[in-house]
Amino acid sequence: MSKEITKEVSEATLAEMCTDEFKSDFTNILRSRYPMFYVTTNEEKRLVRFLDHYCRVKGYECYLWNCYDGLSNLATREEVLSGSEDLRNNAHAILDYIIGQAKSYEKQKTNVEEKKKDGCNGVIYVLLDFFRFIDDNADLERRFKAISNLNSIVCTICTGPYYQTTDVLENLMPVVDFPLPNKQEIKHALYDVVRGARKRIPTLEKKTKEMEEDLINAVSGLTLQESQTAFSKSLVSERDWNLKTILKEKKQIISKSGLLEYYDKDISMDDIGGLKALTGWIKDRKKCFSQEALNYGLKNPRGLLAIGMPGCVVAETKIKVKKISEEGNYKIYEK
Repeated sequence: MSKEITKEVSEATLAEMCTDEFKSDFTNILRSRYPMFYVTTNEEKRLVRFLDHYCRVKGYECYLWNCYDGLSNLATREEVLSGSEDLRNNAHAILDYIIGQAKSYEKQKTNVEEKKKDGCNGVIYVLLDFFRFIDDNADLERRFKAISNLNSIVCTICTGPYYQTTDVLENLMPVVDFPLPNKQEIKHALYDVVRGARKRIPTLEKKTKEMEEDLINAVSGLTLQESQTAFSKSLVSERDWNLKTILKEKKQIISKSGLLEYYDKDISMDDIGGLKALTGWIKDRKKCFSQEALNYGLKNPRGLLAIGMPGCVVAETKIKVKKISEEGNYKIYEK
């Protein structure tokens, strides 16, 4: 990411990323000077982009570590070298380095004052994919304990696709889940694909604007990279947008986890006989899923409750379901 990015650009980008809840939780942990925590994500590139904009806006100095590249400054991409040990592929060495840096701020208050004069509110060390190194290792656990006991402006973040800890570290390292991309992020990813293909498909941009909402909803629940892959497959195979192709790719991606199974619907509203009032209501409620409805403040429908024998309509019966709490409790009224 370029150093020339302005704070205003970062503020606008940050406002469109993630969720307000995640950004609030992330900020509260940093402001409370918690020495370390864990972020679960399978989108490293997107997390790094978030951290870059976040640190520019909030005034943090951030360093990234991975076992291949070692330690580098997030803003400048310059490698940070240790005077004694190679920080690459050495979990103990990077933790020792962080402990040494944290102690320098803890013991020498002038170092903290200098950082504040430069507009720095704290120093963040992000250990990418560190879940591979966290196991029942006494030396490693002792280093993490040393970090947790420090009172410094330094915060350490471990990342991984899932929360990995030990019995010793479980209470020392809280976890925050990095959310999947929101609709605005997916929209940007969609038009990145469009810009790469519009020369080959002249009508693509116009067609995308017409189908924008359906395309974004079709990849909901996928990562940005997975979304772009699904979009690209449609354009490569069909030279146009094809929702069935996109959903087929989504089905394949979901099946890889082995935890969920995606079922295609094999019927449409045209296959439903009668129930004109109900099908009309459902078609109207479809509009509540639009971005326009979201911007207006309408909430997505929570579901439909049908009473009666299968295939039958209970005459003179109307059901109104009223939400009475955010936890999903409902009260049913009949007349």
